[in-house]
Amino acid sequence: MVLLVLYMGQIIGASKITARYQVTVPEKVRESMGLEEGQTLVFVEEDGKVILKSEI
Repeated sequence: MVLLVLYMGQIIGASKITARYQVTVPEKVRESMGLEEGQTLVFVEEDGKVILKSEI
């Protein structure tokens, strides 16, 4: 399975889900969200979509 990352309707990254259900956040997404190692991410389901947030 491949996870696609959309921003404003544009695909800005893709990541495969590993056997342990882990994903790598693409570099462009890390940079645009200002993500750092050890930071907690939140997955929010909204209108049939999953949204990635860097804060609760």
